[in-house]
Amino acid sequence: MNNEIFFQNLSQNRSLIQEIATELSNDFVIARFLYRETTHQAMMNKAFLNEETFKEWLITTVKKIYYKISQNEYSTKN
Repeated sequence: MNNEIFFQNLSQNRSLIQEIATELSNDFVIARFLYRETTHQAMMNKAFLNEETFKEWLITTVKKIYYKISQNEYSTKN
């Protein structure tokens, strides 16, 4: 996926990821962290992502990060 398409897809899914993060955490600070970490992971894995599965990958990733936070396997400290 080239940069332009990647960032278009990321922009198109921004509100979805923010909504999922808010629903999962019910906490603004954690939701903001979930969104930022999900977008960071997307950028780090851009070479492996494709348009057809991008949205599903984002949804799965935000949920995995939240699960790791809830299991104390992931630090929300910057």
